[in-house]
Amino acid sequence: MSTQIPVLLVASLRVEEMASFQAGYVAPLKAINDRHGVETIVATPQLDALEGELTANVMAVLRFPSQAALDAWYADPDYLPLIEARQAATDQSASTLVALTPMA
Repeated sequence: MSTQIPVLLVASLRVEEMASFQAGYVAPLKAINDRHGVETIVATPQLDALEGELTANVMAVLRFPSQAALDAWYADPDYLPLIEARQAATDQSASTLVALTPMA
């Protein structure tokens, strides 16, 4: 029996075009997330930096059942146009997507 280790994706985004971000990325994302078993832990523009300089104005934490699920989600043909929409609506020099795998 193989054990799947959940993976978290932290999206730290500097959204420049909020209306196009919401319509072209956030709205169609739910169906794709549901298909890949993605749980949204939090997604919010309400940010409070305790330390350091905050360049993001939207952050999200998503939980994937496994690294394979994250890889399948990111490569999903329905998600590919959303990547372009997200990148077009955000400042790419101030935005990151980071996958975190818990240590065994």
